[in-house]
Amino acid sequence: MWRKPTVITALALAISATIAAAQRDAFADLQPTVILISFDGFRWDYTSKVPTPNLRRLMTRGVHARNLIPSFPSKTFPNHYTIATGLYPGHHGIVANNIFDPPTGRTFATTKREEVRDPMWWAGTPLWTLMEAYGRRSAPLYWPGSEAPHEGLLPTYWQPYDNERPGADRIDQLLTWIDLPTAQRPQFLTAYFEDTDESGHDHGPDSQQVRDAITRDDSYVGRLVAGLTQRGILNRVNVVVVSDHGMAAVDDEHVIVADDYVTPDEALISNINPDLSLFPTAGREDAVYAKLMRAHPHLKMYRRAETPVNWHFRDATSPRVPPLMAIADPGWQILRRSVVDNIRAGKATGIRGQHGWDPQLMSMRAIFIAAGPAFKRGVTVAPFENVSIYNVVAKILQVPPKPNDGDPSVLRAVLRN
Repeated sequence: MWRKPTVITALALAISATIAAAQRDAFADLQPTVILISFDGFRWDYTSKVPTPNLRRLMTRGVHARNLIPSFPSKTFPNHYTIATGLYPGHHGIVANNIFDPPTGRTFATTKREEVRDPMWWAGTPLWTLMEAYGRRSAPLYWPGSEAPHEGLLPTYWQPYDNERPGADRIDQLLTWIDLPTAQRPQFLTAYFEDTDESGHDHGPDSQQVRDAITRDDSYVGRLVAGLTQRGILNRVNVVVVSDHGMAAVDDEHVIVADDYVTPDEALISNINPDLSLFPTAGREDAVYAKLMRAHPHLKMYRRAETPVNWHFRDATSPRVPPLMAIADPGWQILRRSVVDNIRAGKATGIRGQHGWDPQLMSMRAIFIAAGPAFKRGVTVAPFENVSIYNVVAKILQVPPKPNDGDPSVLRAVLRN
């Protein structure tokens, strides 16, 4: 039987209606907006390992690729910056997580904060700089490259990377920026989460710890969607979820010891595992190449001009691409003697998951899931390279992209118009 609402119920309904009206007014002038989420090390098949209801719902109301093809090397910093610039690592200069720059003699590492913030390392025009150059506001949270100025510009909103910050807080930060008045609100926002990558390295891609990390990542998507729904703008904001690379299982038995085959007198090692990036001492390149060609049956050796075409190192414009590169077979690692000795002595724990191999390997493939007013609905597309995401986001945000390496056909595959 119908009952007349009580005074308290009527008051609650009135308050709710007032809040809803205020939210509609607050977002009446919402401009084309993209929220780009990255789950580091989230392999393409992780959505089938455990229930991922929030990612599945995003797929249903949007578009997703069967898998996303990383750029070589399939490492964190090179691929995040490729997504941001539309350039292959050999063109934007972040050619590894650890880099040697021959013109200056300087070295880059993800843990060297002063280098991470130096614009010298970062070529190309990332999406947040593109936005700022056209008078739009951006808010890349923890995205590699966002702490350094580009073309003299920093994002309107950015924060130093803090790996201790809970994932839920990162989502709440995005929503706080979305809640800003129209004149201050960013149109391009990003967030980065390391859960699956860290769990994959420590315990392997098939571990329970990775399954738990997948569940956490899915909950972050749910929190974001709930926040946008509460504000009445879920169908007005474009949410793009990507990862930078996949993950393959490794162990302590299948290891190549780098020091057994190359000495500091012969070459500088700029990056290691599963690759060996080498800058030979002057006059010793041929000798080092010949030595490593016969070093180990599970180690492949390349001159820069001989590297696989899909690595895009042959046509690289950056001097940071090493003249010589060796790479271990999938499932094998290449480590320094000190690391191997510590593991065998029980002084260090070996890793159980690794990435960095050829992007053609399925274990290195990543994810692309997107939904919002700009994207097709309920569509699965063929795998494509992550270098093409740049043009997709620029098109949605209505800013002219800089020249890049992306494939224009991806626009037609994923966008409505």
